[in-house]
Amino acid sequence: MGALALLLLLALALAPRWLRARAKAHGFPPGFPGRTGEGRVEVEVHAPFPVLLRAEVGGSAALGLAPREVLTLAWGRARLSLSLPYRYRRRGAHALPTLHLRARGVLGLGERRLALPLGEALVYPALRPLPPLLPAPAFFLEGRRTPRGLPDPLEAVGLRPYRPGDPLRLLARKASLRLGRPVVREVERRLEGGLFLHLDAQSLHPSYLDHAASLALGLLLEAERRGERYGLSAGEVLPLGRGKAHLRRALELLARFAPSPTPLLPPPAPWGSTYVLVTQAAEEAFLQAALKGARRTREGVLILLPEGYFLFPGEKGRPVFGKPPALERALRYRGLLLDHGIRLAVVRGHETPRFAGE
Repeated sequence: MGALALLLLLALALAPRWLRARAKAHGFPPGFPGRTGEGRVEVEVHAPFPVLLRAEVGGSAALGLAPREVLTLAWGRARLSLSLPYRYRRRGAHALPTLHLRARGVLGLGERRLALPLGEALVYPALRPLPPLLPAPAFFLEGRRTPRGLPDPLEAVGLRPYRPGDPLRLLARKASLRLGRPVVREVERRLEGGLFLHLDAQSLHPSYLDHAASLALGLLLEAERRGERYGLSAGEVLPLGRGKAHLRRALELLARFAPSPTPLLPPPAPWGSTYVLVTQAAEEAFLQAALKGARRTREGVLILLPEGYFLFPGEKGRPVFGKPPALERALRYRGLLLDHGIRLAVVRGHETPRFAGE
C-alpha cells in the first residue's frame, strides 16, 4: 500500500511533464486601423493526471490587445477559451502575443512552462486624406478615350493594303489569302499598361513607411475605382491587374511593407504604363534604377517625401534647415529624369505637390 501511495505521489509530481497542448487564434481578420472586434484563443490540453493550469496572453499596443489570463484545473482532455477584444491601431503584419501555459502539480510539486505562438494579424494602411496629388493626369483624366499610346492589334477598325514598315503581327492572313494581296489590320492607338507603383523601403524617418503606404493606397483605390489596371512593387512585385482579389493582394503587400537598410530598387515598368515611384532617401542607386525602369513607360513621376516634410494634421516633424541630402540628389538628377519622362514632385502633407522647375 505504501508503494502504491509513493507511486501516486510521484505521478502527481511528474504530471506537468506529461502535459500536451496546442492553441489556435480565431477572429483576427485583416483590417484597417480603427477596426474593432473580439478574437478568441482556443487551447486544447491533454493531461493524464490533474494539473493546475494558468494560461496567459500578453498585450499588444499595435493591435489594441489587453493582457488576459485564466486559471483552471485540467485533467484528461480539456479545452480552454480566452476572449481577446482588439482595436487595430498601427499598420503592419503584427505577431499575436504568445500564449504562455504554466502547469503545476496539484500538490505543488513539479512545474512546466509552454510558449505557443498564435500567428499574426494584418493591419492595412490608414485611409487618411491625401494631398491634392494627381501625379499622372494623363492616366487619371484621359482614360482610354484618348487616341494615343501603343497600337493594340485587338482594336481593329478595318483593313488597308500592306505598306513597307508595317509590323508583321498586324498582317491579316486570311483576308490576304482571300484578296490575293497582303493587307493589314488598321488599329486604333489607345492607352496601355495601367498604373505601376513602386515604394522605396529605405526610411530616414519612422513615419515614412506609413505615409508612403497611405499615399500608395489612395492612388491604387483611385485606379480601382476607375476600372484601370494597376501593379505594385513593395518588397514583392504584384503584376498589373484589377478586381477585389487583386486589391486584397495589394493591401497585404502594403501591410507587410517593412523598412530596409538599403534602397529597394524599382523594377522595370510594364510596357506603356504610368510609372509612379515614392522615395524618401533618393539614393544614387535608386535614381539610376528609376532611369532604367522608365524606358518602357508612357510617363512617370518620382514622388519625394523628404525627411520632416510629409506630415498629417497634428503631427510635428523636426525642423529642416536648407535642403536635405535626398532633395539635393534628386535635383541633380532632375534633367535626366525629365529626359526619361519622369517628373520630380516634392510633397508635403496636405499641400499641392511642387514639381521641380515650376
